[in-house]
Amino acid sequence: MVSGVVRSFRPLPVVCTAAPGVVGQINPNFLCAALAKALKPSDIVLNEAIRNGGVVAQQMPRTQPGTLVGLAGGGLGFSGGMALGLKLAMPERTVVQIVGDGTFYFSNPQSTLAVSRHYKLPVLTVVLDNSGWAAVKEATLRVYPDGEAKAGSEFGATLAPDMDFSKVAEAAGAHGELVSDPAAAEDAIARCLDAVRSGRSAVLHAKVTKL
Repeated sequence: MVSGVVRSFRPLPVVCTAAPGVVGQINPNFLCAALAKALKPSDIVLNEAIRNGGVVAQQMPRTQPGTLVGLAGGGLGFSGGMALGLKLAMPERTVVQIVGDGTFYFSNPQSTLAVSRHYKLPVLTVVLDNSGWAAVKEATLRVYPDGEAKAGSEFGATLAPDMDFSKVAEAAGAHGELVSDPAAAEDAIARCLDAVRSGRSAVLHAKVTKL
């Protein structure tokens, strides 16, 4: 309410002109736009995608108050517990947690999924896996733009490339999907959302453009 006037919220069009990407490196813009098209206006997006956080905000416009949640300060990994809290407070809403692969590790996913199952708090977790810590690489380049790390293309920022986070989900009784082909993204998103809306958590592990 502003100056006694209630402002209405109109749905914004979700338009992605970005290329889909290639097998093994889905364009995160394309993936987030596809996810946005599958969500309802009341669904809650919890954005902890870090270096892809801007992509989430741009490609997934939310038009209702309280449907885009983030953290203004430090605390990497906060979104796992917060996703459960949001679902507990608003059980009728679909909660979508979007993270990077590094954040997924930090959010203690095994515990998050276990609590989700035990207390029947289904959440969709989307992992934008760019194969490492983009923030570490970018920080190194800012401090040493022409240093040895750049010369050797080694930034101490690469995470295990062959992980399959969908198996972590399955170990906890959740639905898991590993997608690396842009052509398969929309169907994978649909299956994950179907699982969550039927009462079962899901993890969508998407191989996106590498750091």
